[in-house]
Amino acid sequence: MATLLVDTGCGDALERVVDKVDAVLYTHFHPDHITGYRILAGRKIRVYAPAGEEAYQSLEDLARRFAPEIKDLWIGFARSLMGLEAPPKADEYYDPGDDVCFRGLCIKTIPAPGHLRTHTLIEPDSEAIHLVDIDLSGFGPWYANPEADPHQFLEDILFVARGEWSTYTSAHKPGVYEGGEARARLARFALRIPEAMEATLAALPLEGEASPWYLTGKGIIYRRYIDGFENVMAYFEANMIAKLLPWLAELGCAARGRRGWKALKEPGECGGLERLRGRIEEEILGGAPGHSLKP
Repeated sequence: MATLLVDTGCGDALERVVDKVDAVLYTHFHPDHITGYRILAGRKIRVYAPAGEEAYQSLEDLARRFAPEIKDLWIGFARSLMGLEAPPKADEYYDPGDDVCFRGLCIKTIPAPGHLRTHTLIEPDSEAIHLVDIDLSGFGPWYANPEADPHQFLEDILFVARGEWSTYTSAHKPGVYEGGEARARLARFALRIPEAMEATLAALPLEGEASPWYLTGKGIIYRRYIDGFENVMAYFEANMIAKLLPWLAELGCAARGRRGWKALKEPGECGGLERLRGRIEEEILGGAPGHSLKP
């Protein structure tokens, strides 16, 4: 029977099993999912990747995509922290939503572009789904690249919640989750979005204005930055804050001025945030017994 590996990660664990791998299916080209591609060098392993990734053939291409204002810093980050040498060269590019078939083994793919335009979920069979970077971690959704979209990310999470899979796995949270536990983890993960919005609103001045960069380093997204990569982490944080500010404006809780953003309401007075939390809990948990948001 053929063995198809989903992503190659960013460590060396693949070296222990690479001889058993017949094909690799990439879900998207973030460094932590593709660095292990170097281990495939010289081996007859078929590589699949989402359509759209063929445009990125070098680290410079990825840097222009993921961090256009700080390309050199991003390349240093990807090389030294994750060991990325180059993006994968796929034998075939699939359209997310299509089946990928290899030697009679067919895997269903599901587009989930909120994290990244090419981000793809995997359904190995009708009972299971691999959520990739809907990763159920305590950090919550990550949407720091220019093409990421927290609105769409939330819709991707809610799409998963409406599914009828019995088991759930993710790329960054070990374990297999089922039933009420899976839904509770999905809800906690999704609720990190309004939590970050509330923290952003709390940091905004009611008088005067502030830019997304001014709001970095205050614990809104990251509790701390990785030593030596403070500028890259601040860039990521500023991007995420910049995506949340217009959402707060849609809720009537913040406004953009000539020089930046200001709060229109205190966090406790922003009814839109409470409605957003209520929507997440209702659509994911639905008031069903056995669902708890307690860790």
